Amino acid sequence: MTIAGLAPGRQGGVPRCLLALFAVAVLLVLLGGVAPPAARAAEPQVDVQRELAAIRALMQQSQDAYRAGDAETALRLARQAYLDHFELVEIPLRVIDPNFTLEMEYRFAEWRNQIEAGAPAAEVDVTVQELERGLDEVEALFEGPGLVAPTLVTVASFSILFREGIEVILVLAAILGYIQTQNPRLRRPLWWGAGLAVPASVLTWFVLNWVLRVAPIGREVIEALVSLFAVALMFYISFWLLRRLDVRRWMEFLRAKVWDAVAVGNTGAVAALGFVSVYREGAETALFYQALLLIAQRLELWVLLGIGLAILALSVIGWAIIALGARLPLRAFLGIAVAVIMLLSVGLLGNAVWELQQIGVIPMTLLDDSFPRFNRFLADLLGLHATLETVVAQSVLLLVYLAAWLYAFWWQPGGAGTWRRQGTGAR
Repeated sequence: MTIAGLAPGRQGGVPRCLLALFAVAVLLVLLGGVAPPAARAAEPQVDVQRELAAIRALMQQSQDAYRAGDAETALRLARQAYLDHFELVEIPLRVIDPNFTLEMEYRFAEWRNQIEAGAPAAEVDVTVQELERGLDEVEALFEGPGLVAPTLVTVASFSILFREGIEVILVLAAILGYIQTQNPRLRRPLWWGAGLAVPASVLTWFVLNWVLRVAPIGREVIEALVSLFAVALMFYISFWLLRRLDVRRWMEFLRAKVWDAVAVGNTGAVAALGFVSVYREGAETALFYQALLLIAQRLELWVLLGIGLAILALSVIGWAIIALGARLPLRAFLGIAVAVIMLLSVGLLGNAVWELQQIGVIPMTLLDDSFPRFNRFLADLLGLHATLETVVAQSVLLLVYLAAWLYAFWWQPGGAGTWRRQGTGAR
C-alpha cells in the first residue's frame, strides 16, 4: 500500500530498515527462547506432571464427596493430595520460587480448614479454583516458556501497538498535509493535542487495571469479560480494516474525518482533533494489552520487547511519512498485523470460554486423551483447552476470519490483483 498525496518527498530505504529491525527482534526472541528456564536448574527428582495429575484427581474426588455430604472423606482426600503428592512437588518448587511455594501451602491449608469447619460448598469451590490456578502456575514453572510462546507474545505485542500506531500516523499525516496548505499555524496545537493523548492513554491502562482489581466480582468473571470485550473489538477492527486496505478507501475515510474540523480554523478544535485521533487508538491499545497480559503471565518481558520494537518501527515510519513524505507499502504491514490480531482474538475467545466453564456459566465437555497436550504457556496464550466448547467456539471464529480474508483478497472483484499491485508499492 502506498500513501500518496500526503506530502512531496523521496522514497527511501525504510522497508529495509524495518526488515533489519524485525530480524533483530527474531534473533532476540530466539536467544531468549532457548535459554534454560529456572526450573531446569532445579533438576527435580520427582515426576511433577504425574504428581500434579494425582493432585487434581484427588481434588475432584474430594469436591464430589463434600457436595454429597461426606465431609470426612473429603477431608481425607484433601490431606492425601497435599501430604502424598504436593509435598513431593514442593522440594524442587522451593528452589524455583520459595514465596510461591509458601502461598500454595496456605491455599491447601485453607482448603482443609474450610472442610473441617463445614463451610458452604460454593465457598470451598472458590478455594479449589484458586488451587487449580496455582497448580497451573506450578506446571508452567517446570515446563518453561520454550521457544514458541515468547515468540508469539512478542509478535502479538508488536502487532497491537503497530496496527493502532499506523492508523494514528495516517490520520495525523492527512491532517498535517491539509493544514500545511490551508493554515500552517495550526500545526502546533495539533501536536499538543496528540502529545497529551499519549499520557492519557497510559493513564487509561492504569485506571483499567485498578478497576479490574477492585471490581466486586470474581477474578474468573473479570478475565472472561475483558477477554470477550477485547475479542469483540478486535473482530470489529479487523473487518473494518479489511474494508480499507485499498488506498482510495483509506484516503476517502481520512478526508471525511479531517476536513470539517480543520476548516473551522479554531486552535482548540484542532488540538481536540489531535487528542481524539490519538486517544481513541490509545484506549483500544490499553484494553488489548490488558487482555494480552491476562494470557501471557510470566511472559511480561516479552510483551515489553514487542512494545519497544513497535515504538522503534513506528518512529521510523512516522518520520518517513510525515517528515520525508515517503511512500511506503503499508498495505502489506497492515495485512500482517491484522492477521496476528485475528489469531490473538481466537486465543482470547478460547480462554474466555474456559474461564466461564470454570465458574459453571458454560457447560464443560472434556475431550479424551487424543486431544494434544501443549506447553502450558502456549496453551494459555492460544486458548488451547481440552474441552469441546472452547474448540468449537475458536473454530467458528477462525472460519469466519478465513472467509473474510479470502473474500477481501480473492473473491472480491479486483481483490487479488489489487493486493499484489499495492503490496509491492505500485499504483
